Amino acid sequence: METGEYASKTLDHLGLVSGMCRDIGVAEIIDRCCPSESEDQPVSTGKAVEAMILNGLGFVNKRLYLVSRFFEDKPLDRLLGPDITAEQLNDDRLGRALDKLYDTGLTPLFTHLSSRTFDALDYHPDRGHLDSTSMSVYGRYNSDEAETSELHITPGYSKDHRPDLPQATLQLICEHLSGIPMHMEVLNGNSSDSESFRHTIQEFGGQLYSQSGLRTIVADSKLYSEATLQCLANSRLNWISRVPGTLHAVKELLSEIELSKLEALDSEGYHSACYTIDYGGVDQHCVVYHSDSAHQRERKTLERRLTKESDQAAISLRKLLRQVFHCTEDAQAAAGQWEQQWKWHRLAKVKIIKDKKYSNPGRPRAKDQARIEYRIQAELFLDQDQWDRLIFERSLFVLATNQEIDDLAQQEQLLNDYKAQYSVERGFRFIKDPNIVASSFFVQKPSRVAALMFIMTCCLLIYSALQFRIRQALEQNDQNVPDQKGKPTQKPTTRWVFQLFVGIHELYLPNQQRMILNLKAEHRNIIELLDYWDFYS
Repeated sequence: METGEYASKTLDHLGLVSGMCRDIGVAEIIDRCCPSESEDQPVSTGKAVEAMILNGLGFVNKRLYLVSRFFEDKPLDRLLGPDITAEQLNDDRLGRALDKLYDTGLTPLFTHLSSRTFDALDYHPDRGHLDSTSMSVYGRYNSDEAETSELHITPGYSKDHRPDLPQATLQLICEHLSGIPMHMEVLNGNSSDSESFRHTIQEFGGQLYSQSGLRTIVADSKLYSEATLQCLANSRLNWISRVPGTLHAVKELLSEIELSKLEALDSEGYHSACYTIDYGGVDQHCVVYHSDSAHQRERKTLERRLTKESDQAAISLRKLLRQVFHCTEDAQAAAGQWEQQWKWHRLAKVKIIKDKKYSNPGRPRAKDQARIEYRIQAELFLDQDQWDRLIFERSLFVLATNQEIDDLAQQEQLLNDYKAQYSVERGFRFIKDPNIVASSFFVQKPSRVAALMFIMTCCLLIYSALQFRIRQALEQNDQNVPDQKGKPTQKPTTRWVFQLFVGIHELYLPNQQRMILNLKAEHRNIIELLDYWDFYS
């Protein structure tokens, strides 16, 4: 900008993002673990990471080779520090930063960042939710090569419903309230959840316990295997897992459950009962839950199947009643075989009708010989008991834990802990948002794909940490911000706060002075609570 000219730069919500990066110490931690190869490097690896986080949370979906253009109209001296220009944040510098991250080790790096985040928030959660998702990529990468120590991008079970594309797998452990990621791993595209969950417990269980204060790991049924439960038994971690309905012991248990044996929980629509079992040599409590909403959902699903089966059974029965048999036993056997075809329909009022048939029409003569034929006479009916029982059993699910479950209150707490699994699922939805970083990967090496997934998870870390701090500050100071409908709220989402900050600019005056434009009372309130005035003054 030449002297004597007016100019403006877009600040918006990026000051909040830079403020959280500063509070956590993102650049310092990265630079300590990944020192620059040259002292003359104007943009350190840590600052390159912060730049990619700012780009990722700018909600503009700029690819790496366009990051420098993203920063052309941003006040870089405020956001990243002096002496950094947009031209220096080019795809070559960012690509080499990704290489450095990968070579250093993505999981240990993220552990440092997440641990520092919880220290900065003065919050140490005792529960974490473990899950994984697939991230589809375009291009062949190393799909056709044998697996090596490098990330193997290859087809596998696609949770994106894109089996035609190769993929990598991202595994996270997220805190249960705000969804702050505590642990991340990038895995091969064809990795098994059961094996990767067990590996996480074996390799990082002790670290999670000591550094994050984690006490309980919560996961879906992929965690529930004999080998993984034995690993958990050798760790200090508590665990909660949904039990697969395919297990023989579970099938037997559910087949014996009656609604009268279940007690109502305070959570509307749930009943439960607790049992103690030994599976895989591990003593545990299994709680069987019945959900009224699941009951209604299963009834609607099965009613469609019932209608279809009823129509087909009626047509088939008419054919059966027209068949001729040579003896009573054949007719009875045919009736039994017919019933085995159907799940819910049976024969009622079954009779075997004996009839004489003569070869010639009209009145039979004395010398005419009759042949004996047997036919089935029956009516179609619905086996209501079996129908109701199936709906009931499909409305049941089982949660297992190694924690003590002594009363209904603890059974309800177990249910609530498991239902908070949405926190990690919400994180995956955030990362896959097309406006976050480069949701479609346009990098040339598998190692850079992995490092870019690390950046995506760092974006989730900053985003969810900001949400936690904003909500905490509003509650502690008994203040609020307007929601989308203009009503006061103490629980705004970070995305909504970012939208509130749209339109804030920095004006450069000819006398080399600067001023922030469009700051309103709602902005000042949030900035004051977070103490981020150095980014907005």
